[in-house]
Amino acid sequence: MVTQALGDSFTGRTALLSPFDRLVHDRLRTMQLFGFEYTLEMYKPAAARRWGYFALPVLHNDSLVGKVDARVNRKSGTLEVNAVHEDIPFTPAMTDAVLRELDRLASWLGVAVVAINPRKHHSNTDTRLTRESVHKH
Repeated sequence: MVTQALGDSFTGRTALLSPFDRLVHDRLRTMQLFGFEYTLEMYKPAAARRWGYFALPVLHNDSLVGKVDARVNRKSGTLEVNAVHEDIPFTPAMTDAVLRELDRLASWLGVAVVAINPRKHHSNTDTRLTRESVHKH
């Protein structure tokens, strides 16, 4: 998208965004520009949530590709990843990039471990985010 719009070369990266990031703050504009459906669900009852209490949008290069529902457990010193929602199937490179961002987030939060709950991984395919690689079942 950006490369086409600017006509320049573009080197992207992967980032976990805040739900209040200006890129996703205007939900209608985000849907129109990126085809990315997102709602901050912290005010919804737990049973009505699709993506999680405070899901973080995943930006990969110039595309919004998914959401990560994570929380810090200070008692255990972990960043608990409750769910990963792939709006498009993650490639192995995307998976590695998201895992690196989760590690960076854990470090920034002052916790040592990222704990991923594999039972709560959601994608449009049957892949699963793991530390080792993307496994097909």
